Amino acid sequence: MLRLHFTAEDLGRVKLDVLGPLAETSMSLWNLQRRDGRTLFGGWRARTGPLVTGDGPHTARFLGSPGGGLVDLFTLVGPAGSITEGLERLVSAPEDRLREEFGVCSGTRGQRARWLSGVMAADLRSVQRLAASLHACHRVAVAAYWERIRHHLDGEVARRGRFMVRGGVTALLESMGPMIVWRPPVLEVPGYRPLVHPVADFHLAGRPLVLAPSVFCGPVPQLFAGPRADAVVMVYPALSSPVDAVGLWAPGGGTRRADAPVPPALTGLLGRTRAVVLCVIADHPSCTTTQLARRAGISPASASEHATTLRAAGLTSLARERRAALHTLTHLGRTLLDTNGSAAAAP
Repeated sequence: MLRLHFTAEDLGRVKLDVLGPLAETSMSLWNLQRRDGRTLFGGWRARTGPLVTGDGPHTARFLGSPGGGLVDLFTLVGPAGSITEGLERLVSAPEDRLREEFGVCSGTRGQRARWLSGVMAADLRSVQRLAASLHACHRVAVAAYWERIRHHLDGEVARRGRFMVRGGVTALLESMGPMIVWRPPVLEVPGYRPLVHPVADFHLAGRPLVLAPSVFCGPVPQLFAGPRADAVVMVYPALSSPVDAVGLWAPGGGTRRADAPVPPALTGLLGRTRAVVLCVIADHPSCTTTQLARRAGISPASASEHATTLRAAGLTSLARERRAALHTLTHLGRTLLDTNGSAAAAP
C-alpha cells in the first residue's frame, strides 16, 4: 500500500490534467507487456503487438517492464497536447535530467539493446532514436484511437472536476474509491506495488499533486515524482468498463463523415428526431441546449426533452459550465453510432 500524506496547503494544490499522447504511448507500451485486464485490453493487445517492430520492443522493455521501473516521461516533459510536442521536449531536455530519469532502468542492463546505453548516457543521437521509436509506437498503438481516447480522458477530467466544484478536493478524492481511499489527511492506494518509489509513506513536500487519468494504466494508480520535478503525478486508470473498451478499440478509428445521413437503423431504434439529436451531440461535443436545438432544427424545449431521454439511457452526458448545460456523447453512445453506421446531424 502507498500512503500519500497531505498538509492543508497540499490540498489546495491538487489538480486534474490530461497528460497527452506521449504519456499514453508510454503507458501503452507498459500495458502491452501485461497479462491482466484481458477483457479491457485483449483485443487491442492482439492487434497492436505484431505492429510494434524495429526498435519498438526494445523501447517498451526499456521504458516499462511490468516487473521493473517505469520511466515517468510525464514529469520530464509535462503535459503535451501532441506527440510531436512531447517528443521535442524529450529530445531538448537537459542531459542531467535525462540521465537522472533513465537511471531507473539500470536494473535491465542484461536485457537492453546496445543503443539504449547511449540513451542512459543522454547521448543526443541515441535520445533522438528513442524519440523516433516512440513516434513509431504511437502511430500503431495510440494514433488510430487517439480521438476517442482524448474524448474519454477529457470526459473523465470533466466528471471528476464536477465533484471538486460541488464539494471541494475532499469530494474529488472521495469519488475515486475504491482504487484510492481518502482517510484525511492521508490518501491510500491499496494494492500499490511501487515501480519507482519503494517507500510506503510519501510526503508531497509542497509540490502540487496532479491526478492524471490514463486509459492504459491499470488496475492500480501509479505515482511519479522525479526529485527535481515541479509536480507529483499520480496516473490512475480511466478505463474500467468493457462497454467503454469496445467503443475505444473498435476498428476503423470511429471517424464519421460530416456529410453522412442519419443511419436508418438508428432512426428505427430511437425515432428520427432523437437520432438526429444524438448525431448532433456526436458531431458537436460540448454543445449547449440552444446550439443543439438550432443544429437539429427543433425547439429548445424539444431538444432538452430528447437530450434528457438520451442521457437517461447512458448515451450522452451533461456538464454545466456557469449557466450553460453542455451535452457530450458517452462511449456507449459512440458504440451505438459506430454499430449503426456513420451518422451526422441533419442540416
